[in-house]
Amino acid sequence: MTQEQTYLLSEQAVVLDLNCARLDNVQQNRLFALHRHLQKQAEYIDIVVGKTSLTLVLKNPAQCTRWQDQLLQLWDELSAEDFHPATHSIPVIYGKEAGPDLAPLAAQLGLSQQDIIELHSSPTYQVKFLGFLPGFAYLGCVPEQLQVARLDSPRTVVPAGSVAIAEDLSAIYPSASPGGWRLLGNTTTQLFTPHSQPPCLLQPGDNVKFVPQKEGLC
Repeated sequence: MTQEQTYLLSEQAVVLDLNCARLDNVQQNRLFALHRHLQKQAEYIDIVVGKTSLTLVLKNPAQCTRWQDQLLQLWDELSAEDFHPATHSIPVIYGKEAGPDLAPLAAQLGLSQQDIIELHSSPTYQVKFLGFLPGFAYLGCVPEQLQVARLDSPRTVVPAGSVAIAEDLSAIYPSASPGGWRLLGNTTTQLFTPHSQPPCLLQPGDNVKFVPQKEGLC
């Protein structure tokens, strides 16, 4: 059971905090249902879904107090069944220059490169939350056999489209940036388009399926 509460983060931001370390699947989908419901409102500047919280940034600061009560009411009213996620198939070229960490990771884990490709592409991942970069989605969960720590020394530049893993999460770098995740492959799928609505292809709660492409497979 969660002991949810709301509080003001700033003059224009209200937080719904579910006050727990981790959400189960039902609670997670209720949070995603709340996010999708709020997206239909016209009163917000931004909605930020966290691991166990949601922050609503409002256009009108005078509405913050009302939304403290409203968020609690909506949390009580919405259920996991109210959430209907989109599913995205992401084509991935694995290994070689597209995924420079695939071969060393295979050696480290005592697996073949094909084993890692099959393990990584077997689950249907869920977008847990967005962060780090615009369009950067944290995807869970990586199969236990592939759960490894980040690199000891992060790269100064990770190419856009890099498909990576770290601990129990996978992700796709939407743009070139520094990064310490293990790079398994690359995709040409565009994840962030500033002038689109919404600008991020992947939304909290969406499903993601990685589809290996023959080109580049080891």
